Formats: sequence, structure tokens, C-alpha cells
Amino acid sequence: MGIFNNLSLPKWITPVWNRTSSGQSFYDLTSFDSWAKEGNNLHIAQNHPILTPALLFVSKLFSQAKFEVVRESTSKTVPNDPILKLLRNPNYAQTLPDFLESLMFTQIANGVGVVWTKRNIMSPTTPNSLYVLDYSLIEFPDDMKKGNFINSSASSTFMRKNVKYDKHGENLDIPLNQLMFFYDLPNGTNPNPFVAKSRLDGLKQTLINTEDSLIAKNIILKSNGKELVSGTKDGAFPLSADEKKELENMYNNEYGMSFSRKRGIVMAAAITHKSLHIALRDLGLDESIKVDGNIVYTALHIPKDIISLEAKKTTYNNFKESMVSYLQNEMQSSLDSFTAVFNKILIDSGLRLVGSYEHLPIMQFILIERYKGVNERALALTNLRKAGLPNEMALEMVGLDPTTELAEMVAPADDTAQDEAQDEDNQNEEGDE
Repeated sequence: MGIFNNLSLPKWITPVWNRTSSGQSFYDLTSFDSWAKEGNNLHIAQNHPILTPALLFVSKLFSQAKFEVVRESTSKTVPNDPILKLLRNPNYAQTLPDFLESLMFTQIANGVGVVWTKRNIMSPTTPNSLYVLDYSLIEFPDDMKKGNFINSSASSTFMRKNVKYDKHGENLDIPLNQLMFFYDLPNGTNPNPFVAKSRLDGLKQTLINTEDSLIAKNIILKSNGKELVSGTKDGAFPLSADEKKELENMYNNEYGMSFSRKRGIVMAAAITHKSLHIALRDLGLDESIKVDGNIVYTALHIPKDIISLEAKKTTYNNFKESMVSYLQNEMQSSLDSFTAVFNKILIDSGLRLVGSYEHLPIMQFILIERYKGVNERALALTNLRKAGLPNEMALEMVGLDPTTELAEMVAPADDTAQDEAQDEDNQNEEGDE
């Protein structure tokens, strides 16, 4: 208990030391129940030495997305769409990167990310600002039961009801149809479709183990350096009071770099000396923290070539390929889910919000590979046409639309004829001279 008395915690957190039936103990933040229960994940995500920077990496990468609104019929960009303007300035306190970073952070931490599309009296149908809410502070109506959303009319009626937000702070009543929900895990396994688990729930023990390992390491570091001096058991007199005091002063006060101070001491009595030093390597705490940290990175789908606690060297090509793969398979998937919710709720019919990461410098690697593929396909098409295959068959063989119109192939110039003509010109010039 004494270790945690020095922790600086917010006033609304009441610390309690709990012990399980197996004798294990953990620190309980009772304002959010405990680490083992829902609602405290966001606090853990903001204060964990390994999880917090890992979530920041994921969130900051997600926030670098670039958006545009296009027409579905022509795929042409609509530059001045109101939703784009709203995204660029979501609210007074946040920019677009801030907004996206907060949303992804809370989405992973709580399992559900929530955005309030706030309206005012002047524009009751169009939002004028977007706010990221803390899902753990939302209280749904009591009559939300299984079957409410099967019938479309019942679902429409229910969506007009209000939810309570932060009863002990903001104390807001927000219409359910003004909230947009983004899920970390599938939301179809609960009678309430707005409820989903967080991947952090499965990491609870790993996160606790990491904290316990760091606390144990801190205790060992503070105890290392202490020494024990005592009288021997056989045939020795105990240390006198003056001798004991002199030893304590030497170890605690008088050992330093000055000329008059020294480490050694000569006593008349027989004494023994023991060091209370514990080798951290023997305890394996650092290895345990590395293993637990890599479990956290794996849960966030971060490849080891990008972030790893093992400090193993990796080549730039491996890092580049891993980063590109992570952007394409993880970030782009999350971004597509984000835009899909906007397209369903806020985007006008016939338009579509799209987002991508192709503008990032690391993605130029993909463009180079894409150009190589285009060049190989064009070369194969040219060789097939030279071999005499019909255009339709050649296009189909290289994976292109057989109806594509192709220009007539230009016969290559005869190099032999060109060389002979050049030689003749050179001879004429020599004759003129």
C-alpha cells in the first residue's frame, strides 16, 4: 500500500488496494470500478508506459488521411462539399488531425468511438460541428432490448430518443440519431447494436503484468546499494554502540569524494559484511516487459519491423514494406469504415466521401511498383501484337478490357537502311571537301 500512497491521482479517483483469492493484488481505480471492468479502458490507455505510445502511433498514423468527395456516376471530385468543410474544421477546439486522432484513440480504448454531429436551431438537419465523445459516459435508454431494431418503424422511433451523456459533468440529452458509432470489434454479438468490446479487454492481464514488472523493478532499484554489517556468531563480541554508529555514519553520511573520507574501516570486533544487491538480469523483469510489450503491439497489428521492444535491427526495405502493408491492410480498412459511416448518415445521395494515404511519402514506393507493373503489361501487349495476335485477344491476355481501342502499331525503322544512308552522306561530305 505504501508504494501507491505517493501516486498523484485526480481527485475523482479513490485508490483502493485489492487482493484476489489467489493472493495476487492490483491497484483499483474505483471511480471506473477496476481494470477488470468496462469503463476504465480509456484511463489505462492514457497512462500505460507501453500501450499509450503504441496507441499514439496508430492514432497519429490514422489522422494523416486525406479526404475528398466524389460523384458516384462520374468519379469527379466535388471540391466545395459542406462535409469536407466540416471535416477540415470539426469544432472550435480541434483540427481534422486532432479529431481523427481522438476518435481512433477512444475507439480502440473503449471499443466504440462516438461522434456527436451537433446541430443548432438554424440548421436542425445539417451538423455545424463534430465532437468526439467518451463512450463510457453514455447512458442508453432502459427500454433498449433485443428486437427494437428488427422492425424498421420501431427502429426509426427509437432513434429519435435521447441518450444521457456524462450525468456528473456535461449532463447532456443527445438525440440518438445525432450520434455516429465506430466499432473496434464486431457489434453484432450484443442485443444492443451500439455495444461492442474493446481489444484491450483481452489484454487486461498483460497490461497489469507490465505495470507489476515495472513496479518490481523500481523497488529493486531503490533497495540496491544497501549493505548489512553485523557481528559473527562464534567467538565474537557484538558491536558497541559507538562502533555501530560509526559504521552507519560511514555508509550513510561520510562516504564521498573528499580527501578525508574513505570506504574502509578497521574494527576490534569480528564482523561480517553482506551486500543486499540483487541483479536485475537474474529476475528477468526486462525480458518479461519486452514479451508483454510485443503482445500489445501484436494486438494493435503493428509489425515488428516498425516498432519492437527487442531492439533488433531491421533493414530499410523491410521497414518500408511493412509500413506500406500496414497502411494498406490496417489503416485503409479503418479509414474505409470511417467514410462508410459518413456516407450512410451525412453524405448526400449520389456523392461519396473517400479517404486514402497515397499522398504519404512512404506510399511512393507503391507508385514505383505500380509503374513497373504497367510497363511490364505494356511490353507484353506490344510483343503479343507483334506476334500477330488480334488486339482483342492480346488485351484479354494482359488483363485489359478487350474493347479498348488501340492505335495502329508503327513499324520500327530499318536500322540497316539508316546506317547506309548515313554512310553515304558522310562520303559525299568528304568528296566535297
